[in-house]
Amino acid sequence: MVPPRFGQWSTIHSPRSKQPFLCGHELAPSSTRLTPVTDASGESPAQLEAGRRGIEEMTRKSIEECRIQDDDTSKARGYEVSEMESVPLNPHEIPTDNPSAIYTTQPMGSSYPVECLLHSAAAKRELVEFPGYPLEIHRPSEVEERSYTIVDIPGKGLGMVATQDIEQGDLIASERPLLLAPHGMCGFRDIWFEYEATQEEQQAAMFSEVERVLRVAYDRMRPDDQAAYMKLHNAHLDDGSGPLLGILRTNVYSLFDMQGSKYTGVFNELSRINHSCCPNADRTFHRASLSMRLYAVRDIQKGEEITTSYCDLLAPFAKRQQYLARYGIHCECPPCLYPVESDENRRRISRLKNAVPAIIKWAATPALRDDLLIVPALTILRLLVGEGLEATQHYTQALYHTMLIFAALGTEGDKIGYLCCIEEWARLRRWDAEGRNPAEKAKCDLEKVKVASRARRLLAAREGEGVVVDTPEVE
Repeated sequence: MVPPRFGQWSTIHSPRSKQPFLCGHELAPSSTRLTPVTDASGESPAQLEAGRRGIEEMTRKSIEECRIQDDDTSKARGYEVSEMESVPLNPHEIPTDNPSAIYTTQPMGSSYPVECLLHSAAAKRELVEFPGYPLEIHRPSEVEERSYTIVDIPGKGLGMVATQDIEQGDLIASERPLLLAPHGMCGFRDIWFEYEATQEEQQAAMFSEVERVLRVAYDRMRPDDQAAYMKLHNAHLDDGSGPLLGILRTNVYSLFDMQGSKYTGVFNELSRINHSCCPNADRTFHRASLSMRLYAVRDIQKGEEITTSYCDLLAPFAKRQQYLARYGIHCECPPCLYPVESDENRRRISRLKNAVPAIIKWAATPALRDDLLIVPALTILRLLVGEGLEATQHYTQALYHTMLIFAALGTEGDKIGYLCCIEEWARLRRWDAEGRNPAEKAKCDLEKVKVASRARRLLAAREGEGVVVDTPEVE
């Protein structure tokens, strides 16, 4: 038998060393020692116990159905797969062995759980032992008014629209994924063909086996979550993907790295947000609450569509269009309507690097002009705003540089501009993905710039009197 080449999709072993596909499945209790979150469902202990037993029985049944399908499907297509075996796991503990996959509902006991498909016991340990986990997320009550709604957008399908004015930096939504799974679903099931399979046959086999792995996770979801998942758009109806895999490939967001694998998520509402090459919102994933946070990167007016980006915003127009075409998207945002000028602007912006050391050196050198850095810094900021790139790291970096330059200029600079840069930078940076406090680094850099600026003024004054002064250490 000749093993196929699936690249990142599958780990291939010799047929002589076949290992079973061990599915470690956990129950979803109302509370555990790992998660001090109380259940808000109002169910009695007997009802919760019945629900737990139902989840276990359903998982066993789903895995057994997959095993039967393996015999019916794989052998008919001329290949074999590693046998699927069910391994019940204690949700209160980290497995001592290492199953091929772990199906777990996290945070356990939460009213808004995530169905997780993990690739190792170490991945579960990292997930549940992340600092601050499991932090609950804010969900609006029935009397609270959300700042958005999901409606039909002409030419785009469903999308997100603001129901009120939203200010730059405001949190628009915070949502946990319906499904959390490794990117590419690689390495879960091994496949062996009995002949030299074509690329198309290999892909069909891979899609079929991944669909079965996903089916177990889907069957473990709550009915409302299952319905929400199946209502999402599927742009892969004609390439052999099953419905679960097609929806995942269409709507998945890359979230974070864990134990050597990149994890992705499919969301109910946040997966509805449409793409723009000049988006007015950005997203970060908050590990402690296991949720995606969507926030405004510029002011959004009531009735305006809320958009995010699916691709590298600094890539040339042709590459962006090529990437988006796989999702059936033809972007017609302003930068895409005037690609020649936009590509040149984005090429200039992409060259922006960390300039903090250069700013400190300039601030301490009287021989360098006062306007040497502020003019190009403001020029880059204008380009970023003109291109609608407030969602990029380059924009917050340019704001940071300009803030430091204004601080070094002191009374000779623009105090209003300085304060505006600080305020806007702080609004955009407060949703740091890992909960870090960017103000600490800013405080340190500002102090270095101010020390260098004082040295600059002192040197300039003493040079006129012919006095040599040692420059204070600023690094």
